Formats: sequence, C-alpha cells, structure tokens
Amino acid sequence: MAGSGGKEPIQHRQVFREEIRGAIREAIFAGELKPGDRLIETYWARELGVSQGPVREAIRDLEAMGLVETVPFKGSRVRTLTEKDVQDNYSVRICLESKSIRDAITTLDDAGLAALAERLQRILEEMDRCAGRGDLRAFTDSDTAFHRAIIDATGNEVLRKLWEQCNMRNWFQFSALTDAVSLKQLQSGHQRIFQAICRRDVEDATSTLENHLTQLMDGFIRGTEGQGRSGGEDA
Repeated sequence: MAGSGGKEPIQHRQVFREEIRGAIREAIFAGELKPGDRLIETYWARELGVSQGPVREAIRDLEAMGLVETVPFKGSRVRTLTEKDVQDNYSVRICLESKSIRDAITTLDDAGLAALAERLQRILEEMDRCAGRGDLRAFTDSDTAFHRAIIDATGNEVLRKLWEQCNMRNWFQFSALTDAVSLKQLQSGHQRIFQAICRRDVEDATSTLENHLTQLMDGFIRGTEGQGRSGGEDA
C-alpha cells in the first residue's frame, strides 16, 4: 500500500511537467517568446494553474534541449543561438539523418519500404498544401514529420532521441528565417530525398539530404549574424 500511495503523485507530477514544457516550447516556436526573453516561474505557474515546482522542472528540460539557458543571478532565458551552435547542431543532425536513411534503405524489406514511402508521400502532399498557402508554422510541422518518419522506420530509439534534441535546438527560429516564397523549394528538396529512398539509392538520398541540411544551416547562420539578445517583454 505504501508503494502505491507514493507512486500516484509522481505520475501526476510528470503529466504536469510534460504539459508545461510543451506550453513553453510552443510559445518559443510561435515567436511569442524571443531569444533573450526571461522565463519567470511565477508567471507560467499562474498562467497554467500549477505550482512553481513542475514549472522549474519543465524549464530544466528545455535547457537540456538547448532552447533555454540559465544565467547566474539572472535566471532562465530563451537561448540565442550562435553561429557555432548552429554548425555544431547541424553537423550532428546530418550524421544522424544520413544514418537513418542508410539504415531504412538497407534494412527495410519491400513491404516496409513501401509503407515508409506511403507515409512520406502523404507528408509531402501536406507540405505542398502548406507551401501553397504560405503557412510557415504548419510547413515546419510537416517538415519535422518527414524526417521523423524516416527515423521511426529504423526502429532505433536512441537515434530518435538524439535527433529530437538536435532538431529542437534549431526549429524555433525557422519562421523568422524562411519566407513563404522559399517553401516550394524546400518541399522539392524533400521530394528528391523521397524519390532516392524509393529507388533504394543510398548515395543519392544521403547526398541530397546533406545538401538540403547544409543549405538550411547556411540560412540560419545568415539569419543569426549580428543578432543580439532581444529586448522583448519578460514572460
């Protein structure tokens, strides 16, 4: 009885922690919280109707993901990515995603590859619709789903967790660095990766992926040049 009595509050607390983390992360992705903005525990506790404890834990999770940094005597703030941050993250992401493509092509049987191709095709169609209406946020969601689908197909949980950490560090600046005109071009890059996977062409798929991510990296670096800390409102 003692064991079961102590377990329920931990489970309940974990749910709060995940929901709070998701709410703050969404605010960062949506641009409501900008680089340099403070994360005030009392504000988020009041907004979400929870105590400060799980808010503090959620902020620590976001710090581990690279979205937040804690400055001594100043508290936690949305992190501003430097050029080195972008280069480091993309170099790792290229390695992880190249491995996922190689593993998917070489280990999936025909039925497994066909299932992956069907999933990727649906995502590409949604990306095309998002690009057509200039919906940057929905496009980034579909873009993430495309890359995650390939990683999911490998069944490698360690690879997926490492990829999510790298991916999280970069996507929150996407909407600020990519305009609607560029979305069709980005979608066509994914189309080429898709076609190479369908042909089981490892070299073409991985080289196309590397070029695609390198171009994104260069775009992030151009967008962050000269970027200082934001003077936005605290939240």
